[in-house]
Amino acid sequence: SKRTKDNDESSSKNNPRYVSLENDAPSPASLAQSARIYTMFPQMPDPMPLPSTSAQELKEEIVTRPSRMAESGRDPHKDRYGRVYTHISTSNVSNTIHGVYFTIDATNFSFLRNDNADDDDLVPPALDLFGTKEIEREWVSLEDLDVLEEDGRTIGTVDTKPTFISGFIVRQLVKEGVIEV
Repeated sequence: SKRTKDNDESSSKNNPRYVSLENDAPSPASLAQSARIYTMFPQMPDPMPLPSTSAQELKEEIVTRPSRMAESGRDPHKDRYGRVYTHISTSNVSNTIHGVYFTIDATNFSFLRNDNADDDDLVPPALDLFGTKEIEREWVSLEDLDVLEEDGRTIGTVDTKPTFISGFIVRQLVKEGVIEV
């Protein structure tokens, strides 16, 4: 069937993944201004292990990498071209990841407000992956994710990858003041 604007609107309203922003939609200009581009650049083994390397040998590579880097004079913080590592890669081929992130403050979106809460405690509901079904909220602090130190203010210094793959991105958002702590 031919797709028309009317067909698109009615099909999107019946689509369980569609959530109308009603009057809360951000302006295109503010959405564009919120865009952030980040690159995650992993510290990888050198030389790379062969595909036939056993699981035990791969674990050993991770454990011994810092001492081998020190012995060889390899900088543990940046590569020979000056690119700064954002995390320590596992002992497999890992790619540099480029991501465009749109940061939207959804705090005051009316469709997310919990009207049964006190005004001082308006907390949006936790939603499933598709944003269509309310689920039980699971809070994990930025400290538990290793984004921040235990004081809740200082940017963490440990590699967040084992705990939270996007920890580097969240750290940058905190540094830039996009996420307030």
